[in-house]
Formats: sequence, C-alpha cells, structure tokens
Amino acid sequence: MNKTVIVLFGAPGCGKGYLGDCIKQEIINKGIATAEEIKYLSTGDLLRAEVASGSELGKQLAETIGSGKLVPDDVVDVLVTRNFPGNEKVVFVDGYPRTKSQLEAFSRLLRDVRLVAIKRETPVELIIERVSKRRVCKNCKATHSVEDEKCPKCGGESIIRNDDAKIEKRIEEYRNNTENLWMSLWCDADVPFEIDGAAEAEGMAKYIVLTIFGD
Repeated sequence: MNKTVIVLFGAPGCGKGYLGDCIKQEIINKGIATAEEIKYLSTGDLLRAEVASGSELGKQLAETIGSGKLVPDDVVDVLVTRNFPGNEKVVFVDGYPRTKSQLEAFSRLLRDVRLVAIKRETPVELIIERVSKRRVCKNCKATHSVEDEKCPKCGGESIIRNDDAKIEKRIEEYRNNTENLWMSLWCDADVPFEIDGAAEAEGMAKYIVLTIFGD
C-alpha cells in the first residue's frame, strides 16, 4: 500500500485533533495498520515540545506563541520536514499547512503518497464552548475536560492551554491566512472530505475509514 497522508483541516478548536484520534483508532481496529505503522504529526505538539526543550529556538517560540502570533513559516516548515516520517503506512498531519508558503513546502513532501484532506466545519460558538471546557496536564500535556480536577492520565495539575486563552484571535488568523487554502487541498487530494463539526466524531471516523480503505 502506498503511504496515506491524512491532513486534518479546520479552525483552531474545531475538534480536528479528536476526530483524528478516532480515525487512527478505527484504522488500528480494522487491522489496516498497527500503532507503530501510524505517525501523528501535530505542529502544535512539535512547537510545544521545542518550547519545553528550553532551546534558544524554544525560547523564541514561547514568546511568539504567548503573544498569540503565528510562528514564522520557515520555522514551522523545518520542524515538519525534520519530523516527517519515512516508513509509516499512515501519516496524520494536524495544524499544517496554515499559509500559502507552508502549503508550497508541504506539497514537496507529498510525492508518491495518497493524500486525504479532511475539513471539519464547526460553528465559532461551538468552538468557543468546547475550548472553554478544555484543559491540559501540566506534566504529561494530555488534553482532558475541565470536569477533571486532575489529569486522568497521570494525576498532574490541570491548566488552561496558553493558546486556548487566545482562541478568538487564533480563529481570526485562521480566517485571514488559512481558510482559503482549503480549495487547493481539496483539488490536490485523492480523497477529500468536508465534515460537520457538530456531528459525532466516532461515527464520522468509521465512515471516513470505510471510504478511504474500503471493507
């Protein structure tokens, strides 16, 4: 099977990450690929890991992210290219590309792959409601609900993610810089989807995996 690259597209907080997790689990459950044969590439995770490393780049990124600004394209491109997998069967890409320049860089990584592009359309009101209830573990960085006083994974302290506190500004930047990339991804994709963000993610995941890979 050729490598399948699944791009998860949509506004910040639209639920594309959770949908991606559901699709990944469905792929594993159906025996299409093992967990070791799947790579989940989230630019948010890459950036947070670089910040946590304490490197000089990480310190610069912390200042940029803390102000709610977009990280420069060349920095994001380097992190994605550096971490883009080799032998995995299925690759999820979450939060990239976000600009025309990033889209051009991303296109160079997509030779000899089957591209799946999934856009999750979620009303802004629902995004803000979801984000207000989202917390992240200070220790292991796992995302969970505000209803959990402690991280259900490791018992660590629950905190508001720094970029969640600036969700309205991030949505505005998405509309100005990213949303218009969707048509290019739609046209380039071997299998494109537009998914209702208010729909139940587990059911959508089953439909998407069936459409991509068949029975």
